[in-house]
Amino acid sequence: MVSELILGGFMACIFMDSFQRLLFLVFGLAPSNWALVGRWSYHAVTRGRLINPEIDILPAIRSELLLGWLVHYGVGIGYAAVYMIFARTGLLTYSPSDGAIFGIVSVIVPWFFFLPAMGKGMMARLTDNPRLVCFLALVNHLVFGIGMAFGFQLAA
Repeated sequence: MVSELILGGFMACIFMDSFQRLLFLVFGLAPSNWALVGRWSYHAVTRGRLINPEIDILPAIRSELLLGWLVHYGVGIGYAAVYMIFARTGLLTYSPSDGAIFGIVSVIVPWFFFLPAMGKGMMARLTDNPRLVCFLALVNHLVFGIGMAFGFQLAA
């Protein structure tokens, strides 16, 4: 069970990270800034600042990029646990189509929690291009979900 969760979460992140690199190479769209995620995580844990709209202007912290990558993959494993619960109750299977459904539904987390926590507003309304940010989050989570289903299939 633990190995399934780890493989599912890791494959989801690997698919998403690879997809973001492809978007960068083809369209010049910057991938997720895991250093900023590390900085946000550090301040959330050490200072209790879950909502931190100034995170972009706070000074960098030591090893924030490493921390961001660890958080990213840890969250991927957390999502895998939720996916596994749905699969074990018969609501989802480990098929690519159910992975896509899970990924699409999971985008509510960045839209309604993570973007506001990082000062970007609900559904990125405080960014220069909220529609693009929301669309990219949706597509990234779609790819993430498919990668997760693939990871669970590999583990079986």
